[in-house]
Amino acid sequence: MMARAADPRLCPTCGDIMTFEILDDERFLVAWTCLNCGLIRTTEPA
Repeated sequence: MMARAADPRLCPTCGDIMTFEILDDERFLVAWTCLNCGLIRTTEPA
């Protein structure tokens, strides 16, 4: 049995698709935004 990771493109709050915007391409900083509920997430490698 395989476990699947949650899809990072789906909003954890409402389940809609999240869009992304690259904020800093040198640091690989990305902002994910849900247009339905307004949730904003940022991701950056450690």
